[in-house]
Amino acid sequence: MSADLLRDGSVPDLLKLAENAGAKEEVDKSNMTCEQLYGPYPRAIPTPYIDKDENTPPPEMVDAAKTMWDLKSMPDYRDKGTPDEWIPRDGRLVRLTGRHPFNVEPPLSIHNKFRFITPSSLHYVRNHGACPDLKWDEHKIKVGGSLATNPFEISMDELVAMEPRELPVTLVCAGNRRKEQNMIRQTIGFNWGPSGVSTNVWKGVMLRDLLLKAGVSEKNMSGKHVEFIGVEDLPNKVGPGPFPDEQWGKLVKYGTSVPLARAMNPAYDILIAYEANGEVLQPDHGYPVRLIIPGYIGGRMIKWLAEINIIEHETKNHYHYHDNRILPPHITAEESLSGGWWYKPEYIFNELNINSAISQPDHNETLGIAENIDKDYEIAGYAYTGGGRSISRVEVTLDGGTHWELATLDRKEQPTDYGMYWCWLWWGYKIRVADLVGCKEIWVRAWDESSNPQPTNPTWNLMGMGNNQVFRVKVHMDRTASGKHVFRFEHPTQPGQQTGGWMTTIAGKPEAAGFGKLLEVQGEAMESAAPAAKAAAKDPSKKTFTLEEIAKHNTEEDVWIIVKDRVYDCTEYLELHPGGIDSIIINAGEDATEDFEAIHS
Repeated sequence: MSADLLRDGSVPDLLKLAENAGAKEEVDKSNMTCEQLYGPYPRAIPTPYIDKDENTPPPEMVDAAKTMWDLKSMPDYRDKGTPDEWIPRDGRLVRLTGRHPFNVEPPLSIHNKFRFITPSSLHYVRNHGACPDLKWDEHKIKVGGSLATNPFEISMDELVAMEPRELPVTLVCAGNRRKEQNMIRQTIGFNWGPSGVSTNVWKGVMLRDLLLKAGVSEKNMSGKHVEFIGVEDLPNKVGPGPFPDEQWGKLVKYGTSVPLARAMNPAYDILIAYEANGEVLQPDHGYPVRLIIPGYIGGRMIKWLAEINIIEHETKNHYHYHDNRILPPHITAEESLSGGWWYKPEYIFNELNINSAISQPDHNETLGIAENIDKDYEIAGYAYTGGGRSISRVEVTLDGGTHWELATLDRKEQPTDYGMYWCWLWWGYKIRVADLVGCKEIWVRAWDESSNPQPTNPTWNLMGMGNNQVFRVKVHMDRTASGKHVFRFEHPTQPGQQTGGWMTTIAGKPEAAGFGKLLEVQGEAMESAAPAAKAAAKDPSKKTFTLEEIAKHNTEEDVWIIVKDRVYDCTEYLELHPGGIDSIIINAGEDATEDFEAIHS
């Protein structure tokens, strides 16, 4: 079949041409571009909410925009007054940590609409502080370290001139589905829902090629690492750290490392990326350049990449240790510090574990019973795993696991030359609506090619990471105000500060999650907290302030905020705040309850 250009200069969709021609021969996909395989890519123009009423820029303005920067004059109202006001952002993204820093996931309905490839403007974002404003023409990456015999710096234009690699990769935040864990017992992380996952087609240069250019040897690689450092200066969470030769200061860089043997293995496709879905990276996704490690958690994929160091040992970077760990369920925040648990290598979270979720039906979706009882309904969702493994099957049960049925897999991803799979897949399972009569819950679980299934029950951990128990949607038979009988579907939680979900109730919590019987542990906590609550109630020494008085304390030298009608002087705490100074300063002299609860609920 010919791959000649069309009259407008574009390349035809070979798959559709084959289908339209009724081709019996299997289409050769080996020479097809990613856009031919997975495109056309969805539009990456954000739709900001310009006020609290969720009004948007005029539709003709959004439709006419060629890039996100055509909407720079219309920032989302929540970004006004923050260091990120210069970035146009989509208002539909659910904000998980208040106005700043920017940590968001799309509604699950957005993923259900686009499925395999996510619009870049609706891709989830994990930012620790303000988004750096870097320039293409000025930014360089330093490649060096003790094992680099030919250290060098490389500009963006020089990077783009190297042989490119392009492939789709699913990125997943390590905290995806964390809110379910927070409903069991509060973790030290904020409330990710099930949409901390997205897929783009990434283009860049193989890390291996840069390492070879730096003179790295492929012999004797055991124990050696490649370290990656970003440009950000972030608050130190814990003090000088355990390494006398590399003590941490008040500000630290965000970094990590991977074993050199993995970095040099072309099968693992580690990429220094400068494009997503055919366009330069958006600022929140690491512009101008970032690290992509297929099959790893998103927290290891350094954005705004500044340094690549080939070293004799694992990195000693602060965030490599004090982030992205799955500790045993009995370890509390206090024990994690006193027992040195953050530095025990067996608890690091690198490769993704298997997971799935139901996107259809959506939370609180209703389905009329009388008019649909003899029809079909498709349950649908996503599934992913790590390590380059493929999802081998997805199963659905309507009777609490007594019977499991196979879902249909929509496997769009083409395996790499090394047989690796780096993306989620979407699945569907058709039922008769009549089968929902008497059904209490819909469950889904995935299996991968190593026969790893999702567990039925959750196991809690301090950071709330890797949460991957069977995803369960409750089915209620309700009667509307008009008297119509409907099935109503209820997801376990809703992301961020959004309310709703069956796990938010006492009845929806598990009996145990690895640290003892839940009600007994909660009962002990309530008893120990009761005397303190009474003492606080009897405290007569309460001073009141007017809003005008509080508003005067709005500088870095003198910061007051209001949280739940109480006034706090945060001045001495600014440098210690894990979210950075800006997260407090933007609310200085004002009521910060909404932003505070979004992070600390």
